[in-house]
Amino acid sequence: MAKAPPVSYGGTVKLAPSAPPEPPPEAAPPTAAAPSAPAPQSAVGEGAYAARRRPMESKSDPTILYLHPDGKYELKRFALALGPKVKVHDLLMEAIEEWAQRKGLTAPMRVPSERPRRGQ
Repeated sequence: MAKAPPVSYGGTVKLAPSAPPEPPPEAAPPTAAAPSAPAPQSAVGEGAYAARRRPMESKSDPTILYLHPDGKYELKRFALALGPKVKVHDLLMEAIEEWAQRKGLTAPMRVPSERPRRGQ
């Protein structure tokens, strides 16, 4: 049987006094030799998050796709059977591009990468 915790810790618990927080360092006024700061980004659309994103992600429109877990599992197995570098994302993009072509949609579905694809 486990021991019950003590009701009071009394003088056995001692906390070290915390140091007062240091004030933030003051920013130096900009000089003429310093490069100008970039213009702030608009609040709508691209914010601080967009600055951290990879270039291809900032050019694309993210889309959520809900798959049945069994179907997603089979898709992962299919990608692995094709090779260790085959991604489920690429298989889904190929399927969407093929579907769009059959339906007569001419707009590009995949944002081209700035780097050449491996294996091509």
